[in-house]
Amino acid sequence: MAQSPKGEDMLSFVRNHKLAAIAIVVLCLVLSSVVWSMTASVRGQLVADFDTNRGRYEVLAYGLPSPWRPEYTRLLRERYDVEVRTVALCIVSRSLLAYADSYNAVSTAAANRKFGHDIFKECAEEARQNWEQTAPISEKDSWTR
Repeated sequence: MAQSPKGEDMLSFVRNHKLAAIAIVVLCLVLSSVVWSMTASVRGQLVADFDTNRGRYEVLAYGLPSPWRPEYTRLLRERYDVEVRTVALCIVSRSLLAYADSYNAVSTAAANRKFGHDIFKECAEEARQNWEQTAPISEKDSWTR
């Protein structure tokens, strides 16, 4: 297959300037990474808008989970069809933190509007009370220290 003159010029440039071509590729990758990190907050809001407009409600969780998180997750799913997705544990990058916080701000507000009250507070309080009533004393002592 014959190459166009423009295609030949590009290949010729890359062959003759390999170091410059590699530098350009690396620079593009670095800039893409920086832009991706800087837009985490906006991306979180946009994705949450997209999800909630489709009727999908989700909370992004990170950090050391409380011992009642499984019960909290179950209550949200069974009562309100809201999912809790763990995106990180104790080590969270700034961009993931910005993404998750922006996503959650939009999704929790939309879910609370839909159901007419703070469903997250309700489920968290009930999950904690259930845990306090059923957890062994030794587990409660280690958590409250």
